[in-house]
Amino acid sequence: MNFSEELSKYMELLKCTAKDICNKTNLSPALVSRYLNNKRTPKANSKYVEQLASALSQIATEKNIELTMQEIQNNLNSGLNYTSADYNTLADNLNILLDKLKISTIDLSKSIGYDPSFISRIKNKERRPADVDNFIKALSDYIENLYSDDNSKDIILSLFSCKSSQIETHEAFEKNFFDWIRTPSTENNEQSIASFLNKLDDFKLEDYISKDFSKIKVPTSPVILKNSRAFFGAEGRKKAESEFMKTTLISKSKESIFYYNNLPIATAAEDENFKNKFVLAITMLLKKGLHLNIVHNVDRPLNEMLLGLENWIPVYMTGSISPYYFDNPPSNMFLGSHCVSGSVALYGECVKQKESTSMFYVTTKKEELSYAKEKAKFLLSKAKPLMKIYKEKDEEDFKKFMALTDNKKSIELKKDIYKNIDFSINDNNWIMINKNNNPKMHFVIYNKKLMQAVKSFLEQN
Repeated sequence: MNFSEELSKYMELLKCTAKDICNKTNLSPALVSRYLNNKRTPKANSKYVEQLASALSQIATEKNIELTMQEIQNNLNSGLNYTSADYNTLADNLNILLDKLKISTIDLSKSIGYDPSFISRIKNKERRPADVDNFIKALSDYIENLYSDDNSKDIILSLFSCKSSQIETHEAFEKNFFDWIRTPSTENNEQSIASFLNKLDDFKLEDYISKDFSKIKVPTSPVILKNSRAFFGAEGRKKAESEFMKTTLISKSKESIFYYNNLPIATAAEDENFKNKFVLAITMLLKKGLHLNIVHNVDRPLNEMLLGLENWIPVYMTGSISPYYFDNPPSNMFLGSHCVSGSVALYGECVKQKESTSMFYVTTKKEELSYAKEKAKFLLSKAKPLMKIYKEKDEEDFKKFMALTDNKKSIELKKDIYKNIDFSINDNNWIMINKNNNPKMHFVIYNKKLMQAVKSFLEQN
């Protein structure tokens, strides 16, 4: 039974009214009526529950009915357990939604017809909607209206962990929204972490090389791009990236590549043809022997961040990549990209709320390329290692790392669900994933967000 049913049960047993309860407490008749009609509920173990239990136990004593205050209080609290958990999830996910989409409480209240102070209390877990389904439906309709915006679309798809084809109709959008907002964020994150670790556990480098690496031929035809070219909009972005990759592959330069962008990923990710070409191009660059310094964008929902890292696992395993991240993105008003190789540079930006308002510039001009390299060098100096990767050939460096005084304090952890990986945890400094075969590698994670997520997952499983 829920809280209102438990309260009604006792009042029926004792044949008392809301007024009888109010006479023995400082609760108003209107408040008790809302409790009975399930239009409002107190927090579990709150003073309101204690006052109700005290009043009911006094009435029971007066009527010679054997009921203790503790028994009543326990049953009332039990009726709140599920409700509290459900409302906590709603409040947590509402906060995530408003934060990620940069929605103010005032703007939301105007659109869905709720008082701003009431929404603030829901966010702070101080109040609960009388009709939860109607509140979520109004919220869903409002978010669906934002879906046409490029940046909002990207965030919504990442939160729902779905493709745009799965929420094309109003009914499909509403179902996905209801499912998401009622699911604890920790469960969504756990699924993403489990998928990431499972892929790492199952990955075999020799299979990847034999299937995807050996058949690839690196092109050697003359450079296609001459001097420079500008591209515009979401489609222009994909053409610019393709031009950058082709020119880098064809050039004779062996310089390392710097790659960073924090642009929305929905449009590019759902173009299967572009995505396949991009992965193929990265594989070609590695086969050519180029090293990739990539700055990952960690200012995304954790599940999206993990999905991105999962897709990069094959590249990590080749040992030809160094991953980094920024504590704060370079700009809060614009999203951009900056990619540089020895022969070509790609840089551009889009207005944060609209990917279609964007421009990208690809150049091989000497002065422009020189500037782009200096900027890449500066950005890399400001980035932090997302993780340090030790390969078999780095065994001596790894031994030196583990010999450091602070690193000797790590705790080794094995999980039966994984055959080829185990873990080492060094308090809040780092967490290490040890790949014990195919190939043997150590991934020392420094990013707090990723580190705490993996640590929490291991503690709960």
